[in-house]
Amino acid sequence: MAQDKAAFSYAIRLLGRREYCEAEIRNKFRQREYPPDCVERVITRLKDGGYLSEARFAAAFLRSRLHKGEAPWLAARKAQQKGVKDAATQDALDEIEIAFDGFSACRALLDRRDPHGLRFTDTRVWQRHARYLRNKGYDTATILRCLNEKP
Repeated sequence: MAQDKAAFSYAIRLLGRREYCEAEIRNKFRQREYPPDCVERVITRLKDGGYLSEARFAAAFLRSRLHKGEAPWLAARKAQQKGVKDAATQDALDEIEIAFDGFSACRALLDRRDPHGLRFTDTRVWQRHARYLRNKGYDTATILRCLNEKP
């Protein structure tokens, strides 16, 4: 029981800083070499107490990735790679996509990256911005519309 108390305390300290998904918490416990039965009890206690929530983590993670300029589908894929359950990711994605405007987000990202409009005079700069926006998850039509739009 002392080990359960220490593991719970450790998890609360982690969750006090930011949201974690269950897979991340399990990984943290594995790094500290807590026994599997202790980990199961603590995770159940965290979920029952409302400290650990896949839905909250998915929503926070997607908002964070969108703030960094990524498209929602790419942020959702990265959340799934972190171990977030598909249902929680899909719910958060559905909520975010309602208000998401891909063209405006792409244009804002491009305006931050190229405030002087160098893409209109240099082909290499234009290509570099196109690759950057593609890596952020935007579709080709949106990228072309943003890159070719005159200020």
